[in-house]
Amino acid sequence: MVPYDFSNEADFALEHAYEFARPTNLPIHLIHVVSSEKDLQEWEIELKKVAKKFSVENNTNIVTVVRAGNLFDTIYEYGLESNAYLAVMGTHGIKTIDKAMKLIKQFVKIPFVLVQRPINFGKFDKICVPIDDNKKSRAKFLWVKHLEELFKSKVYVVYVDSSDSAKRNEINKNLRFATTIFEEYAIDFDVHPINEQNAYDDLYDYMYDLEPDVVLFMTDKYKKIVTNLKKAQNIELAKKIPVMCVNPRTDIIKVGGFSY
Repeated sequence: MVPYDFSNEADFALEHAYEFARPTNLPIHLIHVVSSEKDLQEWEIELKKVAKKFSVENNTNIVTVVRAGNLFDTIYEYGLESNAYLAVMGTHGIKTIDKAMKLIKQFVKIPFVLVQRPINFGKFDKICVPIDDNKKSRAKFLWVKHLEELFKSKVYVVYVDSSDSAKRNEINKNLRFATTIFEEYAIDFDVHPINEQNAYDDLYDYMYDLEPDVVLFMTDKYKKIVTNLKKAQNIELAKKIPVMCVNPRTDIIKVGGFSY
C-alpha cells in the first residue's frame, strides 16, 4: 500500500513499493485521500493516470483508490480492508516526522517503509538491523527473514557495545536470538559493534560505507535516532536510506513466523 499525494516523495515511494512487490507479483495499492466527496471524481482520474503510466512502464498491477475523510483514519481503514502486508510512504523527513509517526503507530499489524529519495544503492541486497536491549525489538527479525527470502540479501547486524552490564546482558540475549534465527535459515550475516557514546552517528557512519538498501528500526525509536544525528553527512544519509518502521505487535501471520 502506498499513500499517494502526488508529490515527488510519493513517486519515490511507488518506485520502492514496486521493488518490494516485484518478487511476489503482489499488486500495489495507491490510496489518495481528499477532504470532500465532491473532489473524488477529479482525483480518481488523476490517480488512474499515474497508475496507468507506471503500470505500462513496469508491467505491474496497480489498484487505485480515492476516498474522502480524515487522512490518518482513512489510510488506516484501507490498510486493514485491503489486508496490506507492507506500506511504503514518502516523507519530507524531520519536518513531517510527527505526522508520519501519528499514522504509523496506528498500524500495529503493518510495518511502514519511509522513503525520502529514489532507490540509491541497489535492489535490497543489503539489510541493516540495529539491535538494542528491548526484547520487543525482536519483531524486526521476522521482517529481516522475510526480506532475505525475497531478495537473497546479506544482513548486517549492529549492536551497541554498552558499558552497563544489565543492558549489555539484554543486548547479548537479543543478539543470540537473532543469530540463532539467521543461522537456522542459512541467512548470510555480519555482526558489528558501535560506540555507546555516539551510537546514532556511529550507526550512520557504519552505514555510510556499507550503503544498505534498507534499515529496520522499531517505530518508537525512529524519531529519536534521526533527530539526534549530528554529522552533516549522516543527516543527508538518513534521507537516502529507506527505514522500515516495525511496531512491537507486528502481525507475523502475514509472512510466516517462527517461535523460540
